Amino acid sequence: GGKQRVAIVGSGAWGSAIASIVGRNVVRHSDEFVRDVHMWVYEETVEYNGEQRKLTEVINVERVNCKYAPDVRLPDNVRAVPDVSEAVRGATLLVFVLPHQFLPRVCESMREHVAPSARAISLIKGMLVEDGHIKPISHVIRDHMSGVTCDVL
Repeated sequence: GGKQRVAIVGSGAWGSAIASIVGRNVVRHSDEFVRDVHMWVYEETVEYNGEQRKLTEVINVERVNCKYAPDVRLPDNVRAVPDVSEAVRGATLLVFVLPHQFLPRVCESMREHVAPSARAISLIKGMLVEDGHIKPISHVIRDHMSGVTCDVL
């Protein structure tokens, strides 16, 4: 098959750290991975150097997530995207790293946009209670993403 396209679903401190590592690794393994990595960022206005700016703009221009990971430098191939469906469009490898309570809603809005052969890895802590049952996060992802295979860190 073709090269793997990675998308990071989440952009807090943990997500930014992972995006930095993934961004460097896809360049090192360019024979197997598409260079560009999209990172879904929940859009918000932040103060940066005394100015009110969109968080995605700060990340994409200044290469830093000033709100959640001010000490993590993001490589230039990591692009912050405020629309989750656009961030994951065509992705073959999804890295989930967002608070578990947002997972079902986020999965529903992105399910139709990933590659049919997409796989996932969850870096999310915890469990979720759905329909009165405790479910591991990997099962929540699989169930809300139409059967996408999900491994766990």
